[in-house]
Amino acid sequence: MNLIKNMPLANTLGLASYAQFGCLLIHSDDVVAARAFADAEGLPFRVIGAGSNIVPMPQVRGVVGVMAIKSLNIVDEQDTGLQLEVGAGHNWHELVLYCVEQGWFGVENLALIPGSVGAAPVQNIGAYGVEFAEVVASVQVLDGMGDVRWLSAEDCGFGYRSSRFQQCPDEIITAIRLNLAKVRHIKIDYPDLASYFQGHVDLTPKQIAAAVIDIRSAKLPDPSVNPNVGSFFKNPIIDNARIAYFEGLDLSVFRTRVGAKLSAAQLIDRCGWKARQSGQVRCWVKQPLVLVNHGATEAAHILEFASDVRASVADAFAIELELEPSVLA
Repeated sequence: MNLIKNMPLANTLGLASYAQFGCLLIHSDDVVAARAFADAEGLPFRVIGAGSNIVPMPQVRGVVGVMAIKSLNIVDEQDTGLQLEVGAGHNWHELVLYCVEQGWFGVENLALIPGSVGAAPVQNIGAYGVEFAEVVASVQVLDGMGDVRWLSAEDCGFGYRSSRFQQCPDEIITAIRLNLAKVRHIKIDYPDLASYFQGHVDLTPKQIAAAVIDIRSAKLPDPSVNPNVGSFFKNPIIDNARIAYFEGLDLSVFRTRVGAKLSAAQLIDRCGWKARQSGQVRCWVKQPLVLVNHGATEAAHILEFASDVRASVADAFAIELELEPSVLA
């Protein structure tokens, strides 16, 4: 492990940010050493991936480790499926492309989601009708005592864009295991995909991934061109008693196991934010759930804009939007 003072922190918002101390975590031993240094100095220790889901302050206190552990192994294989172990430092989208090239089903709906493999369990990433929780077998963590453990999917406490790892920062994710299918197992009932394929079901994972990439690319900005972190707000969950009220407002309501989900993008649009195309921070005109940085230099500018959006939605609909990215201070 090589600690660097005032290490620049890469992030897809294009903000200038520096960690008090930073390092690459190439092996599990690097995690142990970095945490030990932080503990000895009385500093916080955080681990990030590709910087695609963070809003970093100009100066981030403590030790920030950039996850870079890479491994890719089949740990079990049967006629109909396999279990793939992947290091937390791999790029998620590159992993999806690798899997679909092999003809393996399971993660194709999750194509083009930015970030690292290790970040996927933290947010329980999801898109186009599939969540990470549906394909993961187990997650390897290095706990605060320095012990390596495998947690089952049930142990991870997955919920909508949530997991135990948001409440257990001492558990550093170092690898995951995915359950993938070698026989056709598709989910294309999500409206955009259903419309794209128009009833065709004899599909390969590569075809589904290509469709997801097409749909996402048409709606969402490329962070390398228009700096962003993808969805800035979570879709709010309401209880069943409020469904009729929001349906009466002609708003989309998606029923789930734990209540119903509203479209945060639709709420933001109804408040007029998509039409406000001036200033350093804006809602993406094709998808107002995404905030785009058009020249803001500090996290405070992004967060102030987000606060204004949240306040207007709260005033109009009595809904409190939650931030999806983590603020790194």
